[in-house]
This record gives sequence, C-alpha cells and structure tokens, in this order.
Amino acid sequence: MIGIRYPIEQDEKYKARVTFTAKGSGGLYGGTANLYFPEAVSFSDGLVYDNANLGIAGEIARKASGGYSDAVSDVFDRNINELIKGGSAKIGEIGTSVADTLGSTQNLRNMASGGSPILNQTFSLGVQGFAPEPIAAGVAAGTGVTANPHKRSIFKDVALRTFTFSFLMSPQSETESQAIENIVDFFRENAYPDKILGGFGYKFPTKFYITFYYDNRKMSQAPRILPSYLTSVNTTLNPRSSSFFKDGKANEVQLTMTFQEERALDKSDIKKGF
Repeated sequence: MIGIRYPIEQDEKYKARVTFTAKGSGGLYGGTANLYFPEAVSFSDGLVYDNANLGIAGEIARKASGGYSDAVSDVFDRNINELIKGGSAKIGEIGTSVADTLGSTQNLRNMASGGSPILNQTFSLGVQGFAPEPIAAGVAAGTGVTANPHKRSIFKDVALRTFTFSFLMSPQSETESQAIENIVDFFRENAYPDKILGGFGYKFPTKFYITFYYDNRKMSQAPRILPSYLTSVNTTLNPRSSSFFKDGKANEVQLTMTFQEERALDKSDIKKGF
C-alpha cells in the first residue's frame, strides 16, 4: 500500500494535506498515506518542573553555588586545563560565600533569639538540620515563628511532544471506500511491532515522518515534527449515521490517531523549526 490517499480527487478544499511516511528499522520504506489537513491540529510544548522546599540548608547551598552552573555547562566546550583553573577559583568563591552566608545566619539567630533560650535553641537546631519535625512544629506554634521553606521551581525534564489527528472520511465511490479501508490498515499495521527471538522479544514498530503541505509546498507556519511512533489508533464506523453501502462498507469512517516523537526537543531543535 504505497501512496494511498484521501480524498482521491483533489479540489480547492483540500489544498492543505498531511503526509505520513512509514519507515522501519534501517530506513526501510513502508509506504505513504496522504490525507487532508484536518481541523484543530494542535502543537503543544511541555516542560516538567518540581516544587522543592529548599529549607535553610538548601537556600544556603543555592546562594553559595550561584553562578557555578555556567562552569558546569561549559565542561565540554573548554580546555581541560582552563576548566581546572576556573573551577578552583570558583570553589574558592563558593567557600567565601558559604562563610558569609553562615555568618549572616548566625546574626539572624542572635537577633531573633533576643535572649530567649527556647527560640535560640530552635534556630540552632534548624540551621544544623537536626530539629525533629514534631518539636519544630510545637515550638513554632508556641512562639508564633516558623521557618521560611524557600520554595523554588526546579526544572526536571522536557516532555515528549504528542500529536493527535482526527479524520472524518465519507467515501464518494467504491474506489474511495476501498482507499479508506487501506488507509486504516496502513496505520494499524505500522503501529504494531514485529515479534522476534521466537516470540520472546519485540522489534520496535515503524516510525512515521509527518509533513504538512499546502498546494504541494511545505508549510512554514506549522512546526516540524521529529520521527514519531503511532501510540494509538481509534477507528469509528458510521459516527454520524447507521447506513451502509450495498457492499457492506460503512457510510463514514472516523480515524483518530496519536503520535509521540521519538525523543525530547531542546533549544537547538526549536531554532531548526521543530
């Protein structure tokens, strides 16, 4: 099934289209399906963040290590000797920053205690990180003073992009009805893996290369899509009626598919148009 399409006869209404090219392992060509550009095609980018309570110790570490991330990100771009030299200098700066921060924390403790042995002990335990939670909660309730949790958003991961396409196909001829059946089979077959090793393993399913065209030219507005796996296929026969053709084929077929890119994007991919 190579070069299947819907609708078969093109007109002004269907100048925009989506091409799905299937390629197996080693780039083995598995066929192409050309479908009209459906309504409401969504492109969503997702980034994953955690909410972290740094606490006093974590806030000290954050302030002490501020600026060191640049040295880390340059690990593979700098000469190793320069990295060692720059890292040593940065460690010295961090040590000074830690000392300054601890000194400020001691001043804060002295100021807050105001001669109160209980509050003074509470701050000592909190800074050292050994205050049991029940005791800390009890002291906070009694004194009306609680520690700043120093809540921060911590970047964790980049979400894999997913794309959903839904096509409502109403055949106008027996030939077009057969083309719709071939299209459904094409996507379902390429969504599944092959069994290998006597059935003890699976070979990865086919990847799809998805491209958007308008009047036979690639669309510039729609972001490019990385090679993707077909993660779900939903076929609905006669979604708006219950009639059939004389040969028993459905009057309408709703084909809904979800694809997931093979890897996560980074900033350089966005600059390339993905």
